Amino acid sequence: MKLSPIDLVLSKLSEAKQTSSGGMARCPAHEDRSPSLSISEGDDGRVLLHCHAGCKTEDVVSAIGLKMADLMPPERSKRKGKVQPASNSRRKKKPQSKSKTDSTVDGDRNSKNTSKPTAKQKTNGKRQIVATYDYCDEEGNLQFQVIRFEPKGFRQRRPKEGGGWDWSVKGVRVVPYRLPELLAEPQRPIFVVEGEKDADNLAKIDILATCNAGGAGKWTAEHAKFIGDRQVIVIADNDEPGRKHAEDVARSLAGRAAGVRLLNLTGLGEKGDISDWIEAGGTKEQLRELAESSEEWQPPSKPEEWEKIKPFDHSDLPPFPTGVLPDDLREWVEAESHATQTPPDLAALLSLAVLSSTIARRVTVEPRTGWKEPVNLFVACLLGSGNRKSAVFNDAIGPLREVESEQILAAGPDIARLESTRRQDESRLKKLEKTAATKHDNDSRCKALDLAAELDAQTVPAPPRLIVDDATSEKLGMMLAEQNGRIASMSPEGGEFDLMAGLYAKSGLPQFGVYLMGHSGDDLITDRVTRKTVRVERPALTCAYAMQPQVIEGLAENPAFRGRGLLARFLYAAPESWVGERKIAPTPVSESVKMAYRWLVRKLALAEEEFTLQLTSDADKVLFYWEGHVEEMLGDGGDMELTRDWGAKLAGATLRMAAVIHCVKHGLKGRIDAETIQSAIKIAMYLIPHAEFVLDLMAADETDMYGDLKYVMKWIKRHDKREFTKRDVHQHGKRKFKKAEDINPVLAELEKRNYIRGKPQQTQGKGRRPSPAYEVNPAFFESESTKKRSQNSQKPADEQDTSISGNNGSASEKSENTERDQVTI
Repeated sequence: MKLSPIDLVLSKLSEAKQTSSGGMARCPAHEDRSPSLSISEGDDGRVLLHCHAGCKTEDVVSAIGLKMADLMPPERSKRKGKVQPASNSRRKKKPQSKSKTDSTVDGDRNSKNTSKPTAKQKTNGKRQIVATYDYCDEEGNLQFQVIRFEPKGFRQRRPKEGGGWDWSVKGVRVVPYRLPELLAEPQRPIFVVEGEKDADNLAKIDILATCNAGGAGKWTAEHAKFIGDRQVIVIADNDEPGRKHAEDVARSLAGRAAGVRLLNLTGLGEKGDISDWIEAGGTKEQLRELAESSEEWQPPSKPEEWEKIKPFDHSDLPPFPTGVLPDDLREWVEAESHATQTPPDLAALLSLAVLSSTIARRVTVEPRTGWKEPVNLFVACLLGSGNRKSAVFNDAIGPLREVESEQILAAGPDIARLESTRRQDESRLKKLEKTAATKHDNDSRCKALDLAAELDAQTVPAPPRLIVDDATSEKLGMMLAEQNGRIASMSPEGGEFDLMAGLYAKSGLPQFGVYLMGHSGDDLITDRVTRKTVRVERPALTCAYAMQPQVIEGLAENPAFRGRGLLARFLYAAPESWVGERKIAPTPVSESVKMAYRWLVRKLALAEEEFTLQLTSDADKVLFYWEGHVEEMLGDGGDMELTRDWGAKLAGATLRMAAVIHCVKHGLKGRIDAETIQSAIKIAMYLIPHAEFVLDLMAADETDMYGDLKYVMKWIKRHDKREFTKRDVHQHGKRKFKKAEDINPVLAELEKRNYIRGKPQQTQGKGRRPSPAYEVNPAFFESESTKKRSQNSQKPADEQDTSISGNNGSASEKSENTERDQVTI
């Protein structure tokens, strides 16, 4: 039986060593001291000879006594009229379904040759061996093999003494692939790739290549020590594991090899490799040119710390920390949130505002001498249409409306009597004045003067009002005067911002002096339409609005709004909508929870005494350090650098919230303790990013920048893009971004907000410049994984870490032993 062409060639070469792709031997055409002749088999069965010293193939064939035709497979020889060998031991054979051949795991373990089954061949449930890759030591002794199966899979085995295979390689010496070939040509550069197939394909185009067993992530220092002081080019596969593997290889060789270059091939598809590049027409000359033009790999410097993300989207904002609220209030907020399937932020802010209105003007906080802070709050919660804002709004103010109705009913008879008395006195006054004028009656004249003075001193109180909706600034001022300096402006729509802007005023100018003084408590001078000017001492105006984002867009363009500090007085929330993820027929708020909240509101609304709250010594220390932290955040580069007007009032707002929480827990008595101050700080930290988002929204122009930002970030999130290029974004969003330059403003804004940052790229040879590359802030992915809340349960959202330093707990809805969120300073 005649030998196959490659076996024939190997038989003619002394000391030839077999490898997975053929063999290595000393070249007979020149004086060869170390193996420099590569012998391999082409896809069509022909023998491929290559002398790395430069000998011609014809000279090599002649030196071993063969002809060029002897290198050809039998089919090729027959077509050329040559003598056909009787058989070919290396031809592919159709695997037998029931016999144990070397093409199955249970086959002949001693055979090095493998068969590659075609798609039409049947495996009968057994995995087929389609390739074996030999890992040999310096002397060419086989250490172990990597076996490739079909269906695709890999295993490793080592030869047993006496024959057969051991399928455990534990304790086997670690060597790189094609080690004898590497050592045979110590002057040539080495290409390191990810897999054996890639190394073999490079060898076919006369490129010296190696890899490690096991694929990406398995390269070790043991592999690196065989490379020596040589030039190395590491070629990365086109996927994240491949790029990371290439970086790891380069890092292990840095300082060991004479030079290391990292080559990322362009034009490859996702998960593409050097074999794909060669198959697409890449040549040896092109690869060497790319390698020579690539830059030396440098170890990356320690990555810079990422700055905090500045959100542009509701989904990046923290949820309200319900765990810091007093128990009865917390239970109502969480139950209301579940029952209406709305974010807890809405119920929480509205209820805090309602409770603050019940103690406004009657309670003042005096943390230290010279600082007196009112307790009335200004809150605004932004939610789009269809989010059941009105339902939550009505439930939140319901108990206050109830108290207002009772007071109107109780005061009705007294007001009616006083109005009747006044009408009678006014009628008498007219008669006396007529008599004095017509009859010159001095007695009538004196009586008329006395009665006029009495009428001027008389005051008929207006019906008691606790809440007003849709009132102009002038009307608000009048009502503050009529209601003894206290009123709450509350609305589920937020039309009051139009009223503030002077939309319905005769002058058309902003009319918000009453809001400024109503918040600060500075005396208000109000001019009544038909009566004399009235001075309101220590006015206390509470504001609570639930509205659509469109209501406030562009407000910051009115310089008076922000310039005079009106917008800085509001505590903002812009929670993410639950629409589209809401539970159907959720559990309603229980009667006991409703009654507990109702009792809280009534208890404070019906209290009559006035009280000045002070702090315990521990609370004073906590507040002191909080003020210092706020000041740091207001500085250059701080979290509130761009919202200083709002942040400058945050310490006072914190104190107001602490007063409300204290009165809910203890009534109008005692001192505010450190735990209460900490709870208020927790809420204040939650409010900071919300305020920045809302104030940015107010200043937004009419472009669709926010939509573009959201589009790109959704793509990053959906595809888990830790790194990407500008070209990647454009390829994905060609319909949205017609030209590549259309993406520039979006990427610039994302960089400004610390979502992404530019990443330096290594030169990849000649051709077009690489597309700008970016990496994504890891905090974005962390927030996405922790933010996933379930609207189908009654549990509140997990609390975010907002401690200044120290620890914070978490809220659990139904446990009576709920741990309170802590803020340790």
